[in-house]
Amino acid sequence: MKWYTLPGAANFIDDVIRQMREGVSIVVATPSFGQPNLEDAFVEALKHANWWPERATIDSHEDPLRWLTDELYLEPAQWVGWSAESLCSQLRAGQLIVIDGVTELNWDDWRTFLRDFELASRQRPSEERPVLLVFVRGVPQKRLQIAGAALAICIWSGVLSELDILIYVDQRLSYQRKRSRHHKLIVRQIAALALWDLELADYLVDQPEYDLFDIQLVLNAARGALGRDKELVGRNWESGGLDQFEGAEMMHSFSLLDSGDPERELQRRVWTAQAAELLPLIEIRRRELIRSLDRHISCPFWIDSKRKIESLDELEIGSLAYVTQTHRIQGELRDRAEWLAHCRNVLAHLGLLDNQDALDSRLYQ
Repeated sequence: MKWYTLPGAANFIDDVIRQMREGVSIVVATPSFGQPNLEDAFVEALKHANWWPERATIDSHEDPLRWLTDELYLEPAQWVGWSAESLCSQLRAGQLIVIDGVTELNWDDWRTFLRDFELASRQRPSEERPVLLVFVRGVPQKRLQIAGAALAICIWSGVLSELDILIYVDQRLSYQRKRSRHHKLIVRQIAALALWDLELADYLVDQPEYDLFDIQLVLNAARGALGRDKELVGRNWESGGLDQFEGAEMMHSFSLLDSGDPERELQRRVWTAQAAELLPLIEIRRRELIRSLDRHISCPFWIDSKRKIESLDELEIGSLAYVTQTHRIQGELRDRAEWLAHCRNVLAHLGLLDNQDALDSRLYQ
């Protein structure tokens, strides 16, 4: 699927387009390792919205005013006195120029130019202004303070939600291979490790399902495959190592890996995925098991002479496994009860099920 059709991304892009229709130039700021191909996605969305953007990619450290003038094939009568106001006056109403390639190295020059351009464009009615859409990567948010009546900054932070990632991974997995009985568990585990990083999600989708349960191994392999060396990932927003996700500030999985993950956050994330998917399944299997055990265990009875059981429905899976032992139940029913109790105990103590238990067909009957 096209990632920019996800609810969070689509809302972000729509908001930018809405502001540009009102004559406001926009700076879209992303981390160095932010969403790849974001610029291409915007251009495609703009064309669908009946805009005809002119695109220019910065490939030098030239003065922004001179560079943009050359890119637009404008020929000033003389450079002396040529300014952002002069440039703006030469642009037609509604002209949209998409600029990418602004980084921390040239941001200060572009910030000065954009402020001058904003002042110049403000002299024209909103419906007659040319607008700029400038993509900035890897600049700390504290250095992005720039705004005006005809200029706004939109920061790519907290854009994608858990729902977005679940939808994306679900669609990617469904497209790639036949839907398995444990499809939803795999979706949740990939989403828990990838969070907002769709490149990482794409990599994990392509891996064998069993490998997803060795967290450090699969993440180290992903980092190598994606070219995210330790010095590039960082622990801040501008490098892609930190972002807002579901209303909380969260570290990227690679950043946690690099730090040694002292608080075992990666395990907690995967545990959350397993618990959300498997605990309800264990409960469903418990109820099914009770229907089979009703033929072998008569009620009422006492547990350890302390508790009278009127119905097997009263028993949680751990107690049910214990009852199969005390009533000398043999074979598959007892094995299943004890195995379900084991799975439940692991998750109840914040542990992770390994690939054999988590993917066991007995959970997904």
